[in-house]
Amino acid sequence: MSESNTHEGNSRRQRFSFSWSPLTVILIANVLLVLYLQLIAGQNLFEPRTLSTLTPLLGVMVLVGLAQAFVIGTGGIDLSLPSVITLMGIMMLRESGGQNDLLPKALLVAALVCIVIGLVNGLLVEVLGLNALVTTLATGQLILGATVIYREGALKITKVPSALSSWAQANVFGVSLILIVALALALVILLFVRRIGTGRRLVLASASLRASQLTGVRYLGLRVLAWVIAALVGGVGGVLLAGQLSSPDMSSGGPYLLLSIVVVVLGGAVLTGGRVGPFATVLGATFIILLDHGLAVQGFSSGARTLVQGVVLALGLAGVGLLMRPRTTKAKNGDAAEPPAAPSEPALQSA
Repeated sequence: MSESNTHEGNSRRQRFSFSWSPLTVILIANVLLVLYLQLIAGQNLFEPRTLSTLTPLLGVMVLVGLAQAFVIGTGGIDLSLPSVITLMGIMMLRESGGQNDLLPKALLVAALVCIVIGLVNGLLVEVLGLNALVTTLATGQLILGATVIYREGALKITKVPSALSSWAQANVFGVSLILIVALALALVILLFVRRIGTGRRLVLASASLRASQLTGVRYLGLRVLAWVIAALVGGVGGVLLAGQLSSPDMSSGGPYLLLSIVVVVLGGAVLTGGRVGPFATVLGATFIILLDHGLAVQGFSSGARTLVQGVVLALGLAGVGLLMRPRTTKAKNGDAAEPPAAPSEPALQSA
């Protein structure tokens, strides 16, 4: 009888036990930040004017974070994303000539360029085995230099087509269409990596080279695909940012160099590769945008806000390292310790 009661008690404790996870932490952090800004700092975050200011920024941040998440899930970092974002804005100017009827052509050319950039990065890193950090830093500088030359051919064009800017600046009850698109894309990515065969194989190839080799997955092609998807998603962010700004310039992508990494890390990713959740990345982007907004309203300079972002990245990396450390159950009553459980879902597959 006593053994039965003990077993029932243990089962009940396991059923109602609470364990901290990066997703839980970033969710709680967002709630606390919203409460602080709303109730203590006196900032009405849900006022239509504030929503129309914050939600387009959040939408672009989510898109850039999702792009970086695909690469970080493979154990790499894409430092060329800011240059891609800048290039997309300049392409919307030059390829369209500021005319609505040439906008489809500009979008098609931009998509093809993103595919080429993703392929180049993927082949250099995955096939040739070059260091991702150094490689993408170099390709980013090449893209930026080419963009400067490319922009000189159309300096008189200063505004993107009105169809793009009016759509990117539109909102529904104060919520930007850019954010709605970003959330929809996050859902599509989640379904892709969970329900579609190619997506699930991409997850396996990203999580473990050895595991993908043993199961017969063509890991190299799929890992290159991750870089292509990252460039395309980042390109979407760049195009929508260009529409939001209406007059993009050569500095459009600069702020996203550090931020694209921060939002993914805050969502629980580790830079060595592994689990990356689309909606955890959304929460990481939300925290960064709200934090930056709060600091800006309180009068902090851009330098001070960048410093805070660096501190947040360091704390996020340390926190994720602690939370993702394998946990062992200490021996109790003479029982041996239990080994840490293997993760049930690898990279890009958590919420």
